Amino acid sequence: MVLWILVAIFAALIYLINQHYFSYWSKRGIPNNDPTFILGDLGSILFGQKPFGEFFRDIYEKNKNHKIIGLYLSYRPAILVNDPVLVQDLIIKNFTSFHDRSFTVDEEVDPLTANLFLLTGQRWRDLRVKLSPTFTSGKLKGMYPTIRGCAQVLQDYLDKEVKSGNDVFDIRDLMARFTTNVISSVAFGIDNDCINDRENIFRKMGAKIFNRNFKQVFLGLIFVFIPKLFTSLKIKTKRIPQDIEDFFMSVVKQTIDHREKNKDLERKDFMQLLIQLKDQGFIKADKDNSLDDKSGMETNTKSDLKKLTFNEVAAQAFLFFIAGFETSSSTSNFCLFELSRHPEIQKQVQDEIDKVTKKANSKEISYDMLGEMKFLECCIDEALRKYPIVPSLSRECSKDHTFPGTKYTIEKGTSVFISVLGFHRDPEIYENPIEFRPERFLDSPTGNGKSNGVFYLPFGDGPRNCIGARMGKLQTKLGLAMILSKFSFELADKNMMHSELEYDATNNILAPKDSIMLKAVPRM
Repeated sequence: MVLWILVAIFAALIYLINQHYFSYWSKRGIPNNDPTFILGDLGSILFGQKPFGEFFRDIYEKNKNHKIIGLYLSYRPAILVNDPVLVQDLIIKNFTSFHDRSFTVDEEVDPLTANLFLLTGQRWRDLRVKLSPTFTSGKLKGMYPTIRGCAQVLQDYLDKEVKSGNDVFDIRDLMARFTTNVISSVAFGIDNDCINDRENIFRKMGAKIFNRNFKQVFLGLIFVFIPKLFTSLKIKTKRIPQDIEDFFMSVVKQTIDHREKNKDLERKDFMQLLIQLKDQGFIKADKDNSLDDKSGMETNTKSDLKKLTFNEVAAQAFLFFIAGFETSSSTSNFCLFELSRHPEIQKQVQDEIDKVTKKANSKEISYDMLGEMKFLECCIDEALRKYPIVPSLSRECSKDHTFPGTKYTIEKGTSVFISVLGFHRDPEIYENPIEFRPERFLDSPTGNGKSNGVFYLPFGDGPRNCIGARMGKLQTKLGLAMILSKFSFELADKNMMHSELEYDATNNILAPKDSIMLKAVPRM
């Protein structure tokens, strides 16, 4: 009898706790869905039923009539912002209230997490100011010959394989090998040939970062949705596998040691710029620009000249690597998939490439020639609209904030999410959003979306947008231009002509569940 009384008391206690936490948003007058016991809104994603991007898109689509919707990440309250005007408010106009992402960094356990993407507050701003000059058009132009060399290897590889009868390719893997070549060259100063050598260590490490086991997937979700859980429980949990950390730390150390011993071997790449920041705290040619505060945060001129530590250099190089190869290769993958489904659009792109090269009387695509290929860029922009590689964004409220034009106030510490995939595929913003229409971008940087505010977000927006967006688009555009100038692409599986892709539920980025196999046909 006593046991049953204790069970009843325990059940009542759990019920009351559940009711207390899950009444947070209703008490504040903010609409929310009915949360599931203990899990809140997380059930479908924790059990692998929904890919990361579709999880937020579904919530967005079901609640578009609400400007914001309350969420429960287990017992942790968060919100999803569904209104482009409010998105503009939080990532641009009132950026100082939302300057951080909802992540935690433990440099003792994971030194490579102390990178620009994850850092917070003043430390993030100082690092952003320092790193911004590394991505100017002038710096990218200096790196262009290296990138073009990698693209030439890609073109030659396709030519060799097709002539030998191997004309069907897993295009995501192929483009990942190309972008790994590029990033290992410009971020680490190491010339690799991942295109011809599938066993290259850089390619293996890149694949391992994104091909995660169940434990890594689960821990990743905890860090995204309940980032302070391990900190509050004082549990030291490593996010980056030790062998990956050891590899990148070793590569960065060897590269720095080699260059410091051979001062005359200076290269025009990111690693050389990071070494400048380690040795003197600023980049020579862009010192004044590096002090130009565009972050919306208080400028700290003393820390602007503070030198980067070795660990900080390694963390930024690691970030450039993982962000640079995967996002660009995935963009190329989706773009070529759509061009293969729409041969008439593919021909428009090829006609443009032919016209530009003929006008310049050059078969070698220069930096300036690439800039003239406007329709190709529209295709890339449209691929990023339909398939945003980062399908959702997150921020954390740094002080109590009332959204303008609403009665909604959220408290300091609240996580805020934005469904990029939801906005990009909203028929009220983009007409027939599932259709691939590059012409949307011919006269509009946002694809002629029918809405006020901010809704086209493939690289984020505001002061915390993707610092490497120019680099990403440059290598994507050049790789596509080089192979489309010589080959046309067709779907190996014709059943994919009219069906939409399914996405990998274990990946935080938008990635197809199955490989996209394309046949390369030499152009006459």
